[in-house]
Amino acid sequence: MLSKGLELYEHCLLAIEDNTLSHNYLEIKNILGVPQELVKVMTLCPFEHMRKWSLKIFQQNIDKFDSEGKYKLFRCLLKTTHHAGVQGYIIQNIKNQIDLALKVSNGNMWFSGQQLVPLLHLVLSLPEGAETDLLQNTDRIMESLNLLRYLVIRDNEWENQTGLWTDLFWIEKFLKPLRTGLNMSKAHYEAEIRNKKDNRKIKDASNHETRCSLTVGGKTLPKMTNAMQLEVLQSALYTFDVMESIQARIEELMELKMKSGTETKNVNNSAF
Repeated sequence: MLSKGLELYEHCLLAIEDNTLSHNYLEIKNILGVPQELVKVMTLCPFEHMRKWSLKIFQQNIDKFDSEGKYKLFRCLLKTTHHAGVQGYIIQNIKNQIDLALKVSNGNMWFSGQQLVPLLHLVLSLPEGAETDLLQNTDRIMESLNLLRYLVIRDNEWENQTGLWTDLFWIEKFLKPLRTGLNMSKAHYEAEIRNKKDNRKIKDASNHETRCSLTVGGKTLPKMTNAMQLEVLQSALYTFDVMESIQARIEELMELKMKSGTETKNVNNSAF
């Protein structure tokens, strides 16, 4: 039954040209509900080929809408979807739309200028502030950081094509709790690693290896040996290091761009 439904909907989408479906259709509850149902299949279906197929159709569904339709669909999905992987996928789509909008003569008002700012507010946020489980939300956070890094590189302060530089306070509201969360998470996992290493020394001395469970990113993993748990914990630390590295680069780029913008203004003022 599910495969027949996916096949029928995909067939309907193939008959529609990309970027031509009016945003007005999103006012129809059943049409807005389709991508939300696809998300359920993508995340909950036990069959991998069905999950991949529904993801393909999900992207096709996005591609059919006009710019305003994509904008409104992204906002709706970010508010209603709580799966970090799907949120990350949507943010990746937003980045692609912004990139298209910033190209010369595109004329896309929905993914540039002040119209874009409310969408960026949704993207650049942590669900629970500094207390957010960073591992559980890795996909969302990494895509958010990649988008912010792209915006800082692509948009100059004096041009402000994306509205990014209008008010930096809300960006700091994203980066500051993330910095705090990273520090807390790294400290916690480093302590766990030290504890596991101490336990391994004791077990090595007694020549006895046991298996026990480990909770990472809010999920209890199957019982593992001490060595296997250490590997998982090290992997988590690596993830935090990558996030920290991207955040540091963003802050460095912002400082350079702001300094460059100030110097440009001074040169222009001195010319008069």
